[in-house]
Amino acid sequence: MDSKALLAIVLSFLLFLAWHFYFAPKQTPPLQEKQAATTTTQPQAPPSPAVLSPALPPKVDFSTQKTWSIGDSLFRMKVIVQGARESSFELLKFKEELKPDSPPMQLIRDTAYLPLDVELLFHKDWDLYRRPFTSDVPSEIKIAPGEPPRSIPFQTEIPGKVRLTKIFTVQADSYAMDLEIQIQNLSAEKLSDQMGLSFYFKPYSDSAHQTYNQSRLTFSTNGSNHDLGAKDFAKPDAIPRPPYDWVGYQDNFFLQAIIPLTPGGYQIIPSIVNDDMQHSQVTRLVFLTDKLDLDPNESSSFKLRLYNGPKEINDLKEAGHNLSAAVDYGWFTFLAKPLLVVLRWFYSFTHNYGTAIILLTIIIKIIFWPLTQKSYTSMQKMKKIQPKIQQIREKFKDDKEKLNQELMQVYKTYKVNPMGGCLPMVLQIPVFFALYRMLNSAVELRHQPFALWIHDLTAPDRLNLGFSIDLPMIGHLDGLPVLTILMGVTMFLQQKMTPSTGDPRQEKIMLIMPVMFTFFFINFPAGLVLYWFVNNILSIAQQYWINRHAGA
Repeated sequence: MDSKALLAIVLSFLLFLAWHFYFAPKQTPPLQEKQAATTTTQPQAPPSPAVLSPALPPKVDFSTQKTWSIGDSLFRMKVIVQGARESSFELLKFKEELKPDSPPMQLIRDTAYLPLDVELLFHKDWDLYRRPFTSDVPSEIKIAPGEPPRSIPFQTEIPGKVRLTKIFTVQADSYAMDLEIQIQNLSAEKLSDQMGLSFYFKPYSDSAHQTYNQSRLTFSTNGSNHDLGAKDFAKPDAIPRPPYDWVGYQDNFFLQAIIPLTPGGYQIIPSIVNDDMQHSQVTRLVFLTDKLDLDPNESSSFKLRLYNGPKEINDLKEAGHNLSAAVDYGWFTFLAKPLLVVLRWFYSFTHNYGTAIILLTIIIKIIFWPLTQKSYTSMQKMKKIQPKIQQIREKFKDDKEKLNQELMQVYKTYKVNPMGGCLPMVLQIPVFFALYRMLNSAVELRHQPFALWIHDLTAPDRLNLGFSIDLPMIGHLDGLPVLTILMGVTMFLQQKMTPSTGDPRQEKIMLIMPVMFTFFFINFPAGLVLYWFVNNILSIAQQYWINRHAGA
Protein backbone atom coordinates (compact mmCIF):
# COMPACT_ATOMS: atom_id res chain seq x y z
CA MET A 1 0.00 0.00 0.00
CA ASP A 2 1.26 3.50 -0.84
CA SER A 3 2.32 5.19 2.38
CA LYS A 4 0.99 8.60 1.34
CA ALA A 5 -2.45 7.18 0.59
CA LEU A 6 -2.56 5.34 3.89
CA LEU A 7 -1.38 8.44 5.74
CA ALA A 8 -4.19 10.46 4.14
CA ILE A 9 -6.77 7.87 5.23
CA VAL A 10 -5.49 7.72 8.80
CA LEU A 11 -5.29 11.48 9.18
CA SER A 12 -8.77 11.95 7.73
CA PHE A 13 -10.15 9.39 10.16
CA LEU A 14 -8.42 10.94 13.16
CA LEU A 15 -9.51 14.40 12.04
CA PHE A 16 -13.14 13.27 12.08
CA LEU A 17 -12.79 11.87 15.58
CA ALA A 18 -10.91 14.93 16.82
CA TRP A 19 -13.55 17.25 15.41
CA HIS A 20 -16.30 15.36 17.18
CA PHE A 21 -14.31 15.12 20.40
CA TYR A 22 -13.32 18.78 20.65
CA PHE A 23 -15.44 20.85 18.29
CA ALA A 24 -18.90 19.29 18.23
CA PRO A 25 -21.61 21.80 19.21
CA LYS A 26 -21.66 22.27 22.95
CA GLN A 27 -24.44 23.49 25.19
CA THR A 28 -24.21 27.19 26.04
CA PRO A 29 -22.89 27.40 29.63
CA PRO A 30 -25.22 29.03 32.16
CA LEU A 31 -25.26 32.81 31.82
CA GLN A 32 -22.25 32.71 29.53
CA GLU A 33 -24.00 34.56 26.73
CA LYS A 34 -25.62 37.53 28.42
CA GLN A 35 -25.85 39.32 25.11
CA ALA A 36 -27.81 36.41 23.63
CA ALA A 37 -30.55 36.75 26.23
CA THR A 38 -33.96 37.49 24.76
CA THR A 39 -32.54 38.17 21.29
CA THR A 40 -34.72 37.22 18.36
CA THR A 41 -34.75 37.22 14.60
CA GLN A 42 -37.96 38.03 12.76
CA PRO A 43 -38.53 38.08 9.02
CA GLN A 44 -41.68 40.20 9.25
CA ALA A 45 -42.70 43.29 11.22
CA PRO A 46 -40.98 43.41 14.63
CA PRO A 47 -43.16 41.88 17.33
CA SER A 48 -43.67 43.53 20.65
CA PRO A 49 -40.77 43.13 23.11
CA ALA A 50 -43.41 42.44 25.74
CA VAL A 51 -43.92 38.95 24.32
CA LEU A 52 -40.36 38.22 23.31
CA SER A 53 -38.71 39.46 26.50
CA PRO A 54 -40.92 38.60 29.46
CA ALA A 55 -39.90 39.10 33.04
CA LEU A 56 -39.38 35.92 35.01
CA PRO A 57 -42.86 34.85 36.13
CA PRO A 58 -43.36 33.96 39.76
CA LYS A 59 -42.80 30.36 40.76
CA VAL A 60 -45.89 28.23 40.52
CA ASP A 61 -47.07 26.81 43.82
CA PHE A 62 -48.26 23.42 42.63
CA SER A 63 -49.66 22.52 46.04
CA THR A 64 -52.40 25.13 45.56
CA GLN A 65 -53.01 24.46 41.86
CA LYS A 66 -55.82 22.34 40.50
CA THR A 67 -54.32 19.90 38.02
CA TRP A 68 -55.70 17.75 35.24
CA SER A 69 -53.82 14.55 34.42
CA ILE A 70 -54.07 13.39 30.81
CA GLY A 71 -52.36 10.37 29.33
CA ASP A 72 -52.31 6.90 27.88
CA SER A 73 -49.93 3.93 28.00
CA LEU A 74 -47.04 6.08 26.69
CA PHE A 75 -47.17 9.39 28.54
CA ARG A 76 -48.76 11.36 31.36
CA MET A 77 -49.27 15.11 30.96
CA LYS A 78 -50.38 17.45 33.71
CA VAL A 79 -52.16 20.71 32.95
CA ILE A 80 -52.50 23.33 35.68
CA VAL A 81 -55.48 25.63 36.11
CA GLN A 82 -53.29 28.74 35.83
CA GLY A 83 -53.07 29.41 32.09
CA ALA A 84 -53.93 25.79 31.19
CA ARG A 85 -50.19 25.25 30.83
CA GLU A 86 -48.25 22.00 30.90
CA SER A 87 -46.60 21.53 34.28
CA SER A 88 -45.35 18.01 33.59
CA PHE A 89 -44.87 15.62 30.67
CA GLU A 90 -43.62 12.17 31.64
CA LEU A 91 -42.64 9.39 29.25
CA LEU A 92 -43.79 6.27 31.04
CA LYS A 93 -41.57 3.80 29.14
CA PHE A 94 -38.35 5.74 29.80
CA LYS A 95 -36.54 6.64 33.00
CA GLU A 96 -34.60 9.75 33.93
CA GLU A 97 -31.63 7.70 35.10
CA LEU A 98 -30.50 4.11 35.11
CA LYS A 99 -31.67 3.42 38.66
CA PRO A 100 -34.43 1.14 39.91
CA ASP A 101 -36.14 4.01 41.75
CA SER A 102 -35.69 6.56 38.96
CA PRO A 103 -38.85 8.50 38.03
CA PRO A 104 -40.13 8.48 34.44
CA MET A 105 -38.37 10.69 31.92
CA GLN A 106 -39.59 14.25 32.40
CA LEU A 107 -39.60 16.59 29.38
CA ILE A 108 -40.74 19.69 31.32
CA ARG A 109 -37.44 20.68 32.93
CA ASP A 110 -38.36 23.98 34.60
CA THR A 111 -41.07 25.07 37.04
CA ALA A 112 -40.82 28.82 36.42
CA TYR A 113 -41.34 28.72 32.67
CA LEU A 114 -44.17 26.42 31.63
CA PRO A 115 -45.06 25.62 28.00
CA LEU A 116 -48.26 26.76 26.25
CA ASP A 117 -47.96 30.25 27.66
CA VAL A 118 -50.42 32.48 25.69
CA GLU A 119 -50.08 36.26 25.42
CA LEU A 120 -51.75 38.95 23.32
CA LEU A 121 -49.01 41.39 22.39
CA PHE A 122 -51.01 44.58 22.69
CA HIS A 123 -52.94 43.53 25.79
CA LYS A 124 -50.23 42.15 28.00
CA ASP A 125 -51.99 43.54 31.05
CA TRP A 126 -54.67 40.87 30.59
CA ASP A 127 -52.16 38.28 31.86
CA LEU A 128 -53.79 35.45 29.94
CA TYR A 129 -50.96 33.05 30.81
CA ARG A 130 -51.81 33.42 34.52
CA ARG A 131 -55.60 33.43 34.38
CA PRO A 132 -57.48 30.40 35.76
CA PHE A 133 -58.99 28.08 33.16
CA THR A 134 -62.00 25.84 33.62
CA SER A 135 -63.03 22.54 32.07
CA ASP A 136 -65.87 20.05 32.46
CA VAL A 137 -63.57 17.04 32.02
CA PRO A 138 -62.57 14.91 35.02
CA SER A 139 -59.30 15.61 36.81
CA GLU A 140 -57.82 12.33 35.54
CA ILE A 141 -58.18 11.20 31.93
CA LYS A 142 -56.70 7.94 30.64
CA ILE A 143 -57.07 7.18 26.94
CA ALA A 144 -57.55 3.43 26.58
CA PRO A 145 -56.00 1.44 23.70
CA GLY A 146 -58.24 1.49 20.66
CA GLU A 147 -60.29 4.39 21.98
CA PRO A 148 -61.05 7.10 19.36
CA PRO A 149 -59.28 10.48 19.72
CA ARG A 150 -60.68 12.58 22.55
CA SER A 151 -60.93 16.39 22.57
CA ILE A 152 -60.26 18.04 25.94
CA PRO A 153 -61.21 21.76 26.14
CA PHE A 154 -59.99 24.39 28.63
CA GLN A 155 -61.41 27.91 28.67
CA THR A 156 -61.02 31.29 30.31
CA GLU A 157 -62.48 34.69 29.60
CA ILE A 158 -62.29 38.32 30.59
CA PRO A 159 -65.92 39.44 30.55
CA GLY A 160 -66.62 41.97 27.87
CA LYS A 161 -63.12 41.60 26.39
CA VAL A 162 -61.92 38.19 25.21
CA ARG A 163 -62.47 34.45 25.52
CA LEU A 164 -59.52 32.06 25.15
CA THR A 165 -60.01 28.33 24.56
CA LYS A 166 -57.38 25.59 24.35
CA ILE A 167 -58.49 22.24 22.94
CA PHE A 168 -56.17 19.23 23.23
CA THR A 169 -57.00 16.29 20.96
CA VAL A 170 -55.32 13.17 22.33
CA GLN A 171 -55.23 9.77 20.68
CA ALA A 172 -54.34 6.42 22.17
CA ASP A 173 -50.82 5.01 21.94
CA SER A 174 -49.32 8.10 20.32
CA TYR A 175 -46.85 10.73 21.46
CA ALA A 176 -48.49 13.25 19.12
CA MET A 177 -51.48 15.39 20.02
CA ASP A 178 -53.24 18.28 18.33
CA LEU A 179 -53.74 21.67 19.96
CA GLU A 180 -56.28 24.24 18.80
CA ILE A 181 -56.27 27.74 20.28
CA GLN A 182 -59.38 29.86 19.80
CA ILE A 183 -59.57 33.59 20.48
CA GLN A 184 -63.00 35.25 20.54
CA ASN A 185 -63.61 38.99 20.75
CA LEU A 186 -66.26 39.65 23.43
CA SER A 187 -66.08 43.43 23.23
CA ALA A 188 -68.25 45.80 21.19
CA GLU A 189 -65.16 47.06 19.35
CA LYS A 190 -62.75 45.53 16.89
CA LEU A 191 -59.88 43.64 18.53
CA SER A 192 -56.53 44.15 16.76
CA ASP A 193 -53.70 42.12 18.20
CA GLN A 194 -51.13 39.35 17.73
CA MET A 195 -51.01 36.10 19.66
CA GLY A 196 -47.81 34.60 21.00
CA LEU A 197 -47.72 30.99 22.22
CA SER A 198 -44.51 30.25 24.12
CA PHE A 199 -42.65 26.99 24.63
CA TYR A 200 -39.68 26.62 27.02
CA PHE A 201 -36.91 24.03 26.95
CA LYS A 202 -33.93 22.95 29.00
CA PRO A 203 -31.36 20.21 28.21
CA TYR A 204 -32.69 16.72 28.87
CA SER A 205 -29.52 15.51 30.54
CA ASP A 206 -26.79 16.89 32.78
CA SER A 207 -24.73 13.70 32.68
CA ALA A 208 -20.96 13.56 32.37
CA HIS A 209 -21.14 12.32 28.77
CA GLN A 210 -23.44 15.17 27.72
CA THR A 211 -20.70 16.28 25.28
CA TYR A 212 -21.86 13.52 22.96
CA ASN A 213 -25.58 14.15 23.38
CA GLN A 214 -26.25 17.84 23.02
CA SER A 215 -29.74 19.28 23.29
CA ARG A 216 -30.37 21.59 20.35
CA LEU A 217 -32.98 23.59 18.48
CA THR A 218 -33.92 22.39 14.98
CA PHE A 219 -35.93 23.93 12.17
CA SER A 220 -37.01 21.38 9.54
CA THR A 221 -38.32 22.15 6.05
CA ASN A 222 -38.96 19.62 3.28
CA GLY A 223 -37.19 16.93 5.28
CA SER A 224 -34.00 19.03 5.66
CA ASN A 225 -32.88 19.98 9.18
CA HIS A 226 -31.21 23.19 10.28
CA ASP A 227 -29.75 23.16 13.81
CA LEU A 228 -29.27 26.44 15.68
CA GLY A 229 -27.22 27.38 18.72
CA ALA A 230 -27.91 30.33 21.01
CA LYS A 231 -25.29 32.42 19.21
CA ASP A 232 -27.16 31.93 15.93
CA PHE A 233 -30.41 33.50 17.13
CA ALA A 234 -29.26 37.06 16.52
CA LYS A 235 -27.52 36.43 13.18
CA PRO A 236 -29.26 37.85 10.11
CA ASP A 237 -30.94 35.14 8.02
CA ALA A 238 -29.72 32.40 10.39
CA ILE A 239 -33.28 31.24 11.02
CA PRO A 240 -35.02 29.66 8.02
CA ARG A 241 -38.26 31.34 7.01
CA PRO A 242 -41.61 29.57 7.34
CA PRO A 243 -43.42 27.45 6.42
CA TYR A 244 -41.81 24.62 8.40
CA ASP A 245 -42.47 20.90 8.53
CA TRP A 246 -41.73 21.22 12.22
CA VAL A 247 -39.60 23.08 14.74
CA GLY A 248 -38.28 21.20 17.73
CA TYR A 249 -35.96 20.92 20.68
CA GLN A 250 -34.10 17.62 20.69
CA ASP A 251 -31.11 15.58 21.72
CA ASN A 252 -30.05 12.16 20.43
CA PHE A 253 -32.97 10.41 22.09
CA PHE A 254 -35.92 12.74 22.68
CA LEU A 255 -37.81 15.41 20.77
CA GLN A 256 -40.36 18.10 21.57
CA ALA A 257 -41.69 19.27 18.22
CA ILE A 258 -44.14 21.96 17.15
CA ILE A 259 -45.87 21.22 13.84
CA PRO A 260 -47.90 24.09 12.36
CA LEU A 261 -51.03 22.72 10.74
CA THR A 262 -51.74 25.90 8.77
CA PRO A 263 -49.51 26.74 5.79
CA GLY A 264 -48.83 30.40 6.62
CA GLY A 265 -49.64 33.36 8.80
CA TYR A 266 -47.10 32.70 11.54
CA GLN A 267 -43.50 33.02 12.67
CA ILE A 268 -41.59 30.85 15.12
CA ILE A 269 -39.04 32.95 16.97
CA PRO A 270 -36.29 31.57 19.25
CA SER A 271 -34.67 33.39 22.14
CA ILE A 272 -32.71 32.77 25.32
CA VAL A 273 -34.09 33.69 28.74
CA ASN A 274 -31.70 34.01 31.66
CA ASP A 275 -32.88 32.74 35.01
CA ASP A 276 -30.53 34.55 37.37
CA MET A 277 -32.05 32.87 40.42
CA GLN A 278 -31.22 29.39 39.12
CA HIS A 279 -28.04 30.50 37.27
CA SER A 280 -29.27 28.83 34.12
CA GLN A 281 -30.67 29.57 30.71
CA VAL A 282 -33.92 28.55 29.09
CA THR A 283 -34.47 28.23 25.35
CA ARG A 284 -37.74 29.83 24.34
CA LEU A 285 -39.79 29.41 21.16
CA VAL A 286 -42.64 31.78 20.40
CA PHE A 287 -45.27 30.77 17.87
CA LEU A 288 -46.32 34.24 16.74
CA THR A 289 -49.39 34.80 14.59
CA ASP A 290 -49.90 37.51 12.02
CA LYS A 291 -51.98 40.47 13.11
CA LEU A 292 -55.55 39.63 14.15
CA ASP A 293 -58.48 41.89 13.34
CA LEU A 294 -61.56 40.47 15.02
CA ASP A 295 -64.97 42.11 14.83
CA PRO A 296 -67.30 41.88 17.85
CA ASN A 297 -68.13 38.22 18.61
CA GLU A 298 -65.77 37.10 15.84
CA SER A 299 -63.25 34.37 16.64
CA SER A 300 -60.06 33.01 15.14
CA SER A 301 -58.35 29.67 15.69
CA PHE A 302 -54.84 28.30 15.27
CA LYS A 303 -53.97 24.63 15.03
CA LEU A 304 -50.71 22.90 15.92
CA ARG A 305 -49.59 19.32 16.33
CA LEU A 306 -47.28 18.65 19.25
CA TYR A 307 -44.92 15.69 19.53
CA ASN A 308 -43.31 14.96 22.89
CA GLY A 309 -41.51 11.66 22.94
CA PRO A 310 -38.63 9.42 21.90
CA LYS A 311 -37.00 9.57 18.49
CA GLU A 312 -38.29 6.18 17.43
CA ILE A 313 -38.76 6.11 13.67
CA ASN A 314 -42.16 4.35 13.71
CA ASP A 315 -43.64 6.81 16.22
CA LEU A 316 -42.25 9.76 14.29
CA LYS A 317 -43.63 8.48 10.98
CA GLU A 318 -47.10 8.09 12.51
CA ALA A 319 -47.02 11.76 13.53
CA GLY A 320 -46.47 12.72 9.88
CA HIS A 321 -45.16 16.02 8.48
CA ASN A 322 -41.66 14.62 7.82
CA LEU A 323 -41.08 14.28 11.57
CA SER A 324 -39.03 11.13 10.93
CA ALA A 325 -36.32 13.48 9.60
CA ALA A 326 -35.49 14.10 13.27
CA VAL A 327 -33.62 10.78 13.14
CA ASP A 328 -30.76 12.29 11.20
CA TYR A 329 -27.39 10.58 10.80
CA GLY A 330 -25.97 13.19 8.44
CA TRP A 331 -24.32 12.04 5.23
CA PHE A 332 -24.56 8.42 6.30
CA THR A 333 -28.30 8.26 7.00
CA PHE A 334 -28.83 6.03 3.95
CA LEU A 335 -26.53 3.44 5.59
CA ALA A 336 -27.32 4.05 9.26
CA LYS A 337 -31.10 3.55 9.06
CA PRO A 338 -30.88 0.08 7.43
CA LEU A 339 -28.24 -0.87 10.01
CA LEU A 340 -30.65 0.16 12.77
CA VAL A 341 -33.38 -1.99 11.21
CA VAL A 342 -31.03 -4.99 11.21
CA LEU A 343 -29.95 -4.25 14.78
CA ARG A 344 -33.56 -4.17 15.95
CA TRP A 345 -34.23 -7.42 14.09
CA PHE A 346 -31.37 -9.15 15.92
CA TYR A 347 -32.67 -7.73 19.20
CA SER A 348 -36.09 -9.28 18.57
CA PHE A 349 -34.36 -12.68 18.89
CA THR A 350 -31.61 -12.00 21.44
CA HIS A 351 -33.38 -9.48 23.71
CA ASN A 352 -29.96 -7.95 24.35
CA TYR A 353 -28.72 -5.03 22.27
CA GLY A 354 -25.09 -5.83 23.16
CA THR A 355 -25.48 -9.28 21.63
CA ALA A 356 -27.29 -7.70 18.69
CA ILE A 357 -24.31 -5.36 18.13
CA ILE A 358 -21.95 -8.37 18.12
CA LEU A 359 -24.10 -10.18 15.55
CA LEU A 360 -24.32 -7.05 13.41
CA THR A 361 -20.53 -6.70 13.57
CA ILE A 362 -20.10 -10.30 12.44
CA ILE A 363 -22.46 -9.77 9.50
CA ILE A 364 -20.61 -6.62 8.44
CA LYS A 365 -17.29 -8.45 8.76
CA ILE A 366 -18.56 -11.29 6.57
CA ILE A 367 -19.77 -8.83 3.92
CA PHE A 368 -16.38 -7.09 3.85
CA TRP A 369 -14.35 -10.28 4.22
CA PRO A 370 -13.40 -10.51 0.52
CA LEU A 371 -12.36 -6.85 0.41
CA THR A 372 -10.39 -7.12 3.64
CA GLN A 373 -8.68 -10.28 2.44
CA LYS A 374 -7.79 -8.57 -0.81
CA SER A 375 -6.33 -5.68 1.17
CA TYR A 376 -4.24 -7.95 3.41
CA THR A 377 -3.07 -10.05 0.44
CA SER A 378 -2.05 -6.89 -1.42
CA MET A 379 -0.06 -5.73 1.60
CA GLN A 380 1.64 -9.13 1.77
CA LYS A 381 2.74 -8.79 -1.86
CA MET A 382 3.88 -5.22 -1.30
CA LYS A 383 5.94 -6.36 1.66
CA LYS A 384 7.75 -8.98 -0.46
CA ILE A 385 8.71 -6.55 -3.23
CA GLN A 386 9.55 -3.69 -0.86
CA PRO A 387 13.36 -4.29 -1.03
CA LYS A 388 13.23 -4.07 -4.83
CA ILE A 389 11.15 -0.88 -4.65
CA GLN A 390 13.64 0.67 -2.25
CA GLN A 391 16.50 -0.14 -4.66
CA ILE A 392 14.65 1.52 -7.53
CA ARG A 393 13.85 4.59 -5.44
CA GLU A 394 17.51 4.93 -4.49
CA LYS A 395 18.75 4.34 -8.03
CA PHE A 396 16.42 6.84 -9.74
CA LYS A 397 15.90 9.33 -6.94
CA ASP A 398 16.98 12.19 -9.24
CA ASP A 399 14.81 11.15 -12.19
CA LYS A 400 11.12 11.08 -11.19
CA GLU A 401 9.88 10.11 -14.65
CA LYS A 402 12.19 7.10 -14.84
CA LEU A 403 11.40 6.23 -11.22
CA ASN A 404 7.67 6.05 -11.95
CA GLN A 405 8.26 3.97 -15.07
CA GLU A 406 10.38 1.43 -13.19
CA LEU A 407 7.92 1.24 -10.31
CA MET A 408 5.02 0.62 -12.65
CA GLN A 409 7.03 -2.13 -14.35
CA VAL A 410 7.67 -3.81 -10.99
CA TYR A 411 3.98 -3.63 -10.09
CA LYS A 412 3.09 -5.12 -13.47
CA THR A 413 5.67 -7.90 -13.24
CA TYR A 414 4.61 -9.01 -9.76
CA LYS A 415 0.89 -8.26 -10.39
CA VAL A 416 0.61 -5.87 -7.50
CA ASN A 417 -1.84 -2.98 -7.27
CA PRO A 418 -0.22 -0.28 -5.09
CA MET A 419 -3.70 0.95 -4.11
CA GLY A 420 -5.06 -2.53 -3.49
CA GLY A 421 -4.37 -2.33 0.23
CA CYS A 422 -6.07 1.00 0.92
CA LEU A 423 -9.11 1.01 -1.39
CA PRO A 424 -10.95 -1.71 0.59
CA MET A 425 -10.28 0.33 3.74
CA VAL A 426 -11.78 3.42 2.11
CA LEU A 427 -14.96 1.49 1.27
CA GLN A 428 -15.37 0.47 4.91
CA ILE A 429 -15.00 3.95 6.39
CA PRO A 430 -18.56 5.11 5.48
CA VAL A 431 -19.96 2.01 7.21
CA PHE A 432 -18.00 2.80 10.36
CA PHE A 433 -19.20 6.41 10.34
CA ALA A 434 -22.80 5.23 9.82
CA LEU A 435 -22.47 2.82 12.74
CA TYR A 436 -20.87 5.54 14.83
CA ARG A 437 -23.80 7.91 14.24
CA MET A 438 -26.40 5.18 14.70
CA LEU A 439 -24.96 3.63 17.88
CA ASN A 440 -24.44 7.11 19.34
CA SER A 441 -28.02 8.24 18.69
CA ALA A 442 -30.40 5.28 18.72
CA VAL A 443 -32.92 5.71 21.53
CA GLU A 444 -33.41 1.94 21.40
CA LEU A 445 -30.00 1.55 23.10
CA ARG A 446 -30.64 4.10 25.87
CA HIS A 447 -30.31 2.43 29.31
CA GLN A 448 -29.95 -0.97 27.62
CA PRO A 449 -27.47 -3.29 29.38
CA PHE A 450 -25.04 -5.72 27.80
CA ALA A 451 -23.20 -7.76 30.43
CA LEU A 452 -21.06 -7.46 33.55
CA TRP A 453 -20.32 -3.77 34.26
CA ILE A 454 -21.89 -2.42 31.05
CA HIS A 455 -25.36 -1.34 32.12
CA ASP A 456 -26.01 1.32 29.47
CA LEU A 457 -24.80 0.97 25.89
CA THR A 458 -25.22 4.71 25.27
CA ALA A 459 -23.02 5.69 28.23
CA PRO A 460 -19.22 5.52 28.33
CA ASP A 461 -17.67 2.21 29.39
CA ARG A 462 -16.83 2.36 33.12
CA LEU A 463 -16.03 -0.34 35.69
CA ASN A 464 -16.70 1.16 39.10
CA LEU A 465 -13.71 0.43 41.34
CA GLY A 466 -14.63 2.96 44.00
CA PHE A 467 -12.57 5.86 42.65
CA SER A 468 -12.98 8.80 40.32
CA ILE A 469 -10.46 11.11 38.68
CA ASP A 470 -10.41 14.21 36.49
CA LEU A 471 -7.99 14.02 33.59
CA PRO A 472 -6.93 16.81 31.21
CA MET A 473 -8.59 16.64 27.76
CA ILE A 474 -10.70 13.65 28.88
CA GLY A 475 -12.70 14.98 31.80
CA HIS A 476 -14.20 13.11 34.73
CA LEU A 477 -13.70 9.36 34.99
CA ASP A 478 -15.87 7.64 37.59
CA GLY A 479 -14.41 4.22 36.86
CA LEU A 480 -11.98 2.27 34.72
CA PRO A 481 -12.76 2.09 30.95
CA VAL A 482 -11.96 -1.62 30.75
CA LEU A 483 -13.62 -2.37 27.41
CA THR A 484 -12.01 0.71 25.86
CA ILE A 485 -8.56 -0.40 27.04
CA LEU A 486 -9.18 -3.91 25.67
CA MET A 487 -10.20 -2.31 22.38
CA GLY A 488 -6.89 -0.44 22.29
CA VAL A 489 -4.93 -3.61 23.08
CA THR A 490 -6.65 -5.62 20.35
CA MET A 491 -6.10 -2.80 17.89
CA PHE A 492 -2.39 -2.80 18.76
CA LEU A 493 -2.21 -6.58 18.21
CA GLN A 494 -3.99 -6.21 14.90
CA GLN A 495 -1.51 -3.56 13.75
CA LYS A 496 1.46 -5.74 14.78
CA MET A 497 0.05 -8.61 12.72
CA THR A 498 -0.70 -6.47 9.67
CA PRO A 499 2.01 -6.69 7.00
CA SER A 500 4.12 -3.54 6.79
CA THR A 501 5.53 -2.04 3.64
CA GLY A 502 8.88 -1.35 5.27
CA ASP A 503 8.27 2.38 5.50
CA PRO A 504 9.35 3.41 9.05
CA ARG A 505 7.06 6.46 9.05
CA GLN A 506 4.05 4.38 8.13
CA GLU A 507 4.86 1.78 10.79
CA LYS A 508 5.08 4.48 13.49
CA ILE A 509 1.77 5.99 12.43
CA MET A 510 0.06 2.61 12.50
CA LEU A 511 1.39 1.85 15.99
CA ILE A 512 0.33 5.26 17.31
CA MET A 513 -3.22 4.73 16.05
CA PRO A 514 -4.26 2.32 18.87
CA VAL A 515 -3.19 4.90 21.47
CA MET A 516 -5.05 7.68 19.66
CA PHE A 517 -8.20 5.59 19.25
CA THR A 518 -8.18 4.55 22.90
CA PHE A 519 -7.89 8.20 23.90
CA PHE A 520 -10.76 9.27 21.64
CA PHE A 521 -13.02 6.34 22.56
CA ILE A 522 -12.79 6.80 26.35
CA ASN A 523 -15.96 8.91 26.40
CA PHE A 524 -17.69 7.27 23.45
CA PRO A 525 -20.83 5.15 24.02
CA ALA A 526 -20.08 1.61 25.16
CA GLY A 527 -22.08 0.23 22.22
CA LEU A 528 -19.67 1.81 19.74
CA VAL A 529 -16.63 0.59 21.72
CA LEU A 530 -18.14 -2.90 21.74
CA TYR A 531 -18.52 -2.84 17.97
CA TRP A 532 -14.92 -1.74 17.45
CA PHE A 533 -13.59 -4.30 19.96
CA VAL A 534 -15.44 -7.19 18.30
CA ASN A 535 -14.36 -5.96 14.87
CA ASN A 536 -10.74 -6.00 16.06
CA ILE A 537 -11.08 -9.57 17.35
CA LEU A 538 -12.50 -10.70 14.00
CA SER A 539 -9.78 -8.81 12.11
CA ILE A 540 -7.09 -10.52 14.20
CA ALA A 541 -8.63 -13.92 13.42
CA GLN A 542 -8.77 -13.08 9.72
CA GLN A 543 -5.20 -11.78 9.67
CA TYR A 544 -3.98 -14.93 11.48
CA TRP A 545 -5.73 -17.12 8.89
CA ILE A 546 -4.23 -15.13 5.98
CA ASN A 547 -0.72 -15.11 7.48
CA ARG A 548 -0.86 -18.83 8.13
CA HIS A 549 -1.95 -19.67 4.59
CA ALA A 550 0.62 -17.28 3.17
CA GLY A 551 3.36 -19.02 5.09
CA ALA A 552 4.09 -15.93 7.15
